Amino acid sequence: MKKNKKILIIIVLFIITYSLFEIIINKYKDEQLFEAKWNAPDTTLAITINGEISTTFPTSSAYETSVECTTGTGKVEWNGSKWVLTTSGITKGSTKCNATFNQTLKQSILANNEVKAPLTTPGREVSAYTLDDVTTTSTAIVASTYQKYYVTYGTGWEANGAKLNLTGTAVTSDTYANSYSSLVGKYLVSNSYYYFGSSTVGATATTTNLSCVYYVVSATSSSFTYKPLCSNKNKLEAELASTEDDYGTSYYFRGAVKNNYVQFANKCWRIVRINGDGSVKLVLHNDNTSSSSNPCAASNNSTTAAFAKYSGSTYNTAFNSSYNYNAYIGFMYGTTSSSDYASTHANINKSTILTNLETWYKDNLTSYESKLADTIWCNDKSTFTTLSSGRKYGTGLGYGTSHTGYGAYNRLDGDGAASYANPSLICPNDNNGGKLSKFTVSDTINGNGNLTYKIGLLTADEIAFAGYAYGAQNTTVYFQENATGSWWWALSPEHFGGGFATVWGVNGGDGYFGGASVNNSFRVRPSISLVSSTTISGGSGTSEDPYVVKS
Repeated sequence: MKKNKKILIIIVLFIITYSLFEIIINKYKDEQLFEAKWNAPDTTLAITINGEISTTFPTSSAYETSVECTTGTGKVEWNGSKWVLTTSGITKGSTKCNATFNQTLKQSILANNEVKAPLTTPGREVSAYTLDDVTTTSTAIVASTYQKYYVTYGTGWEANGAKLNLTGTAVTSDTYANSYSSLVGKYLVSNSYYYFGSSTVGATATTTNLSCVYYVVSATSSSFTYKPLCSNKNKLEAELASTEDDYGTSYYFRGAVKNNYVQFANKCWRIVRINGDGSVKLVLHNDNTSSSSNPCAASNNSTTAAFAKYSGSTYNTAFNSSYNYNAYIGFMYGTTSSSDYASTHANINKSTILTNLETWYKDNLTSYESKLADTIWCNDKSTFTTLSSGRKYGTGLGYGTSHTGYGAYNRLDGDGAASYANPSLICPNDNNGGKLSKFTVSDTINGNGNLTYKIGLLTADEIAFAGYAYGAQNTTVYFQENATGSWWWALSPEHFGGGFATVWGVNGGDGYFGGASVNNSFRVRPSISLVSSTTISGGSGTSEDPYVVKS
C-alpha cells in the first residue's frame, strides 16, 4: 500500500509554556497555517539565549534573533507581548530548528524605555526643574468664616497636557483652623480659601485640569505661605526621546535619567543615545582607575570620576594650546595664518585635546576596537553671517583673525533669545560642501577618514538635547554626576572673536553651558560608540545593576 505523502509538520517543545509565545508552522503542501501541538516527535526546537540552552523563549523584546532549520526557513518576531516563530518550506518530517536570542544593548534600551516627547524644549529650556527652583512665595489670609472649611489637598501632582492634576488627593478630617499644620508640604488646588475648601464634611474640590497648584510652605490658623507651580515643567524630566541624525532616527536620553549606565572596558559609561545606524553612543562616567568590580556603583562616585586620566594623574587639557587664529577651533586644523577657509581648516594638525584623547585610548581601549563603531564625530566648522534672529553676525570668513561664528553658536545661542535655539544631531558640511567637520576613521562615505582611533567628544548639540541650555545652569542632567569638579570640553566650535578661538563646554559645578577660549585647562571626557550588534550579559541599566557588555 502506498504511503500517504501528505505530512503535517508539528513542533515539539522542551517543557515550553504555551502562554509565553505562539508557534505557527506552514503545512508544506498547501501552505495552510497550523498551530503547533506538543505531542509529535518528528520535529524539534532548540532555544539558545545569550549562548545558554533554554526551555523557554525570553519574555521581553530586548533581543536580536535568528532561526536555523535543517530544512526550510524560519524566523522569530516580537508581536508586542510575546515571541512568534514561523517556518516555511519544511520538506522532511524529521526537522530541527534552533532559535537563537542574543540580548543586545540597543534592544535592551528600547525595551526598557518608552520613547516620549521632551517635556521641555531642547536647547531653549533646561530639562525641567524641581520645587526647590521655585523661589517665589506668597501669603494668603484665611478669613474666620473660611477657617471653618474642610480643605482638599494632594500629596503630589502630575502633568495633564498643559494642565496639572493633584495626586494623593484627600480632604482634611477637621476644619482648616484645627488641621492647618497637617497641610504643610501638601498641594492645594487654589490660593483662595473660597475654592480649596467646603463647609460640607468630605466634599472634594476639583483636583484635575488645574492651571496652577500651590505648595504649602508654612501655615497658621489664619494664613498660609505657598509656592505657586503654574507649569507642568515643574517636574524633574527624565526620558528617552527621538530626533533625526546623520544616519536616521536617533533615540537620546534627556534629564535626570537613572537607567543608562553601562559597564564596558573596566569602566562605567552613560548612554547618550542610540545613533541612527543602531550603534550606541556612550560618554565616560567613571574612569575606574581603582579597578572596582562595579565602577557604576554610587559608592565609587567622586567629583572627578567622569574625566579621563590620560597621563598619570592628569585630567586637565587645553582644547588647543594656542587661541589667536580661527584654525584653533578645530579638532584637527590646517595653516593657522592662512588667508582662505580651506587651508585654515584642513585636517592636518591634531589638536591638543585629540592628542591627549589618543593617549588615553591607546592605554585603555585598544583591545576593544572591534566593539567600537566608526561613527561621525562632528566638529562643526561651518560658518554663518546671519543669526536665526535675522541679525548680522561676523564675517563668516573663518580664517585668520576674522570675526566668525560657527554653526553650533547659531543653533544654540539663539542671539540671546531662547526662542531661536534649535539644536540638531545632523552634522553640516563645511563651507565648501565637504566633510572637514565629519571626523571618522575609515568611513569616507559619511565622514572624512581623518581620525586614527574611534573616539571623540560630545557635541554641544548632544549636550543641549540631554538637557542644557546656553547661558543657563542645570544641575539635574545625568551628565552632572561624577563631573562636578571642573569644566569639561565639548567638541563644537563656538566662535572666533576678540582675538580668541572659543569652543563649547560645561561647568560641572553649577551646570552652566557656554563657550570658553580653547587655551583654558578643562577636563577631557571621552565618548565612544559601540557597534549596533553589541551584546550584553545582563543588567537593567541602573548604577547598581548596569548593562554589562560581553567581553
